[in-house]
Amino acid sequence: MVLTIFKYALRRGFWNPISLSINCALPLAVLLFGGRINIVNIDASPTASSYTVALFIMYGAFVMARSIQVDKLDGVIVRILAGPITMRDYLVQNFLAAMIPMVFLSFALGVVGMIASGWHFTFALGAALCYVFLAATSIGLSFVWSCVFKNREMSSAVHGVFITMVATIGGMIIPLTLLPDAIFYLGALFPAHWAARSIGALYEHGFSVEYWLGIAAMFLFSAAYLLYGGKRGII
Repeated sequence: MVLTIFKYALRRGFWNPISLSINCALPLAVLLFGGRINIVNIDASPTASSYTVALFIMYGAFVMARSIQVDKLDGVIVRILAGPITMRDYLVQNFLAAMIPMVFLSFALGVVGMIASGWHFTFALGAALCYVFLAATSIGLSFVWSCVFKNREMSSAVHGVFITMVATIGGMIIPLTLLPDAIFYLGALFPAHWAARSIGALYEHGFSVEYWLGIAAMFLFSAAYLLYGGKRGII
């Protein structure tokens, strides 16, 4: 009874065609052909392919976390909370159901990056850890997103545009060094910026202070999103 929501959310969020495509097929395709995607430095830098994978992590995490919005719009959450389940338990179980596959996926992508794209072990491990925290922030943001939007189709459409915009000003599509100062500092308000900084610092300096600063920033973002999503009425 305790883990019923967790099991249902895990099955519903992960085992569907859209989720499998965004979370597995597309990131794997990027890594298998990662060298060809890297425009800046095809032979040396793995950052372009890792940024593209990070972008898919953001989209995939939203798909994994859509169960809360579906429950709200279908009225299922009202029936769930009528039983011996608190709002905190409901959110925690949905968060774990979305995170566990993303953790396994992140480290699997690191392994594939080493095998298919020639990532060094240090870079693969650091990138996988970065993906885990980026997934956590994206899932937390999805919980907040569910509080705002009442229409499922509108939510998905606007979220796609929003993620693309955030990825652009955050340095995942256009390198941070090419962004104007105003856009650079604006991007720092979003987790994508810190993910891009962490990956860039990881490639340049390994597990440096700047890398861990990005990880810490994403951790704080995820905590803030979860606290806000937990307090805001989503019924």
